[in-house]
Amino acid sequence: MNYRLCLLAALGLLAPACGETNGTSDNSGGTGGAGTGAEGGGGNGPIADPAAFDCTAPKAPERVNAIPIACATDRKCTTTLVSGHRACGGDLGMVAPENTLSAVRAAILLGLDFVETDPRPTKDGFLVNLHGTSVDDTTDGTGLVEELTLAEIQELKIDAERFTGDFSCDRVPTLEQVLTLAKGKVHVLVDANKTDRVDLLVAAIQSTGTLEWAIFDTDSVEKLDEALALEPNLLTMLRVSTIEELEMELAHFAAHPPVIIEINDGASPLKLVPPIKEAQHRAHGNVFVQDIAAAIDDKADAYDQTIANGIVILQSDRPDLVLRALDRWPPPAQP
Repeated sequence: MNYRLCLLAALGLLAPACGETNGTSDNSGGTGGAGTGAEGGGGNGPIADPAAFDCTAPKAPERVNAIPIACATDRKCTTTLVSGHRACGGDLGMVAPENTLSAVRAAILLGLDFVETDPRPTKDGFLVNLHGTSVDDTTDGTGLVEELTLAEIQELKIDAERFTGDFSCDRVPTLEQVLTLAKGKVHVLVDANKTDRVDLLVAAIQSTGTLEWAIFDTDSVEKLDEALALEPNLLTMLRVSTIEELEMELAHFAAHPPVIIEINDGASPLKLVPPIKEAQHRAHGNVFVQDIAAAIDDKADAYDQTIANGIVILQSDRPDLVLRALDRWPPPAQP
């Protein structure tokens, strides 16, 4: 189990503790709305009713996000937005197993603005969504993704022991499955750093008709050049660490500006946000450390400094806590 997960478990903020397992809920009495339980706090109660997004859900949730759809891809939008890491939370996630269709459904239910996903190529040339290089961490199988076929990977069961709900139907999804589910409901940050198969990434976006919903996300100028050569209308996202890198990439892509610029972990928002804003762009940043603080203290102000620093897109393992900090909790009820 990841050290961040163990930390929360040791502090009593995440069940079960390291090495323990729990059962699944019976999902009785589900209302299909966003949850009661911990109400997005640091406790162990359900953040949302699993029956609204897990394998027992009668249908996929509808978009309930009150933020205008266009804001997600508008470089001049100043509204603070929320991205679910690995769909609805990675190491610290408390809603659904990472990078699964249930996690995407949960993100839609909660009203997130983006989901981030991690496509990797299989042995036979399909893109599946796994953050790590192997299937070991999130499934009951073992082996490197690149050495397994799509069929072999999708036979594996997702490790969902620490989550409340029924995720028995979940398998490692393809990028196409994620994009199809998200279309019209939540924007997808397609992390291109985990594969060199730019052609497959672009083809997945084209074949699912999600050019307006998928954002090609990488810190590789070469991959962005290749992707835009294949699809000139592709929405893009840059990742930068220095002002020099920012200036170079904005000049390089002046004819096709990115819709988002991520400030890499370890880089200085205080140095990078001003030139990003001056160029009429928006800054994206990970808030995983702040997630831990918010969960430990059960305080919404853990994100205040990040927002004050000018980060307007917060990528989180606990997006429910960020939503609460932004007075967007609980989400609206499903229609």
